[in-house]
Amino acid sequence: MLLNHKGVSYNEINIEAEPGARQEMIQCSGRTSVPQIFINDLHVGGCDDLFALEQQGKLDPLLAG
Repeated sequence: MLLNHKGVSYNEINIEAEPGARQEMIQCSGRTSVPQIFINDLHVGGCDDLFALEQQGKLDPLLAG
C-alpha cells in the first residue's frame, strides 16, 4: 500500500507459485518470512522495516537511487 501511494512500480513474486523462488528469497535475505522487500537489489527487510525507513525519511532516497 505504501509503495502504491508513492506511485512506485514493483515486481511482486509469489514464492508459492514459482518453483525455487522461496529458496532464492531465503538465500538473498537470510529470512524465511514474507514479504521480503528489495529496492534496487538492496534487501530492506519486511513490511515493518519498509515503514520504519519511511518514518526515518530514508525510503524516498532509496527509491530515487
